[in-house]
Amino acid sequence: MAMLATMMVAEPDASERRKAISAAKVQVGRSGRIVGHGAIQLLGHYFKRVTAIDTAFGDADYHLGLLAKTGLL
Repeated sequence: MAMLATMMVAEPDASERRKAISAAKVQVGRSGRIVGHGAIQLLGHYFKRVTAIDTAFGDADYHLGLLAKTGLL
């Protein structure tokens, strides 16, 4: 749609140019919303997994404490 709108810039009829640009804006807006929603869902899923993995065998604070006790820090 963006390519069509770009090509329509040379269109002598202002009404046709407006239609093409409006159609592109509608498509970009809808697609952007779908992509954004999917990204939020995906990031939420990954955050949940990382949090579960972090606590599965002791979180970073637990292991930092172990290292401190052994004198490696």
